[in-house]
Amino acid sequence: ILSGKRRKCAAEIKRRMRAASAMGEYERAVEFRDQLLGLEHIFAHRALRAPVTSPRRATWHTIEKTIQRLCDTKRLVTRVEGYDISNISGTEATGSMVVFTHGRADKSEYRKFRIKTIMGANDIASHREIMRRRLTHKGWPLPDLLLIDGGRAQMNAAIAVADSIFGLDRPFSIAALAKQNEELYTEARRAPVPLASLAPDIMFFFQRVRD
Repeated sequence: ILSGKRRKCAAEIKRRMRAASAMGEYERAVEFRDQLLGLEHIFAHRALRAPVTSPRRATWHTIEKTIQRLCDTKRLVTRVEGYDISNISGTEATGSMVVFTHGRADKSEYRKFRIKTIMGANDIASHREIMRRRLTHKGWPLPDLLLIDGGRAQMNAAIAVADSIFGLDRPFSIAALAKQNEELYTEARRAPVPLASLAPDIMFFFQRVRD
């Protein structure tokens, strides 16, 4: 497969599947069938990811329109920031900030935060600390979308901090992405949006920011 012999591999698996079936080895035939389906899934997934891995302006324009719809905003979405909290058994907690500009990872803008005021594993309180430090930092441009790792509670924590700083003039949207059920929470919607219900380009973009 890695050397580019995809079709040859698929043909060989099919041949073995038919041979096993002809000999009455049906369990073995099922194994070959599952291998074939897995191979097809890998290449279908690779084809879907390609536009996001190297997004063209037209592709990003489509993603941007979807973000605007999900967040109920008309603001342009140029800079997306993603945030996550990590710790080692409740200690050494740190926060990570990643930045995507026009859909592309902007690694020179990535930042790490050492959690200073929170003891133990407390994602919500840690997000509050990070948001306050980040949003009061004068040297960094503001995002157009903050994407928090977590659910509604984490999103609401970020919203409370941002609104305490900017009030009604907050110039960006806030959303959260829950890993467990692959759901997107936004301020504009009561119910979360399953990522699987979105077009592949937008689904993979959100996953890339989170990952």
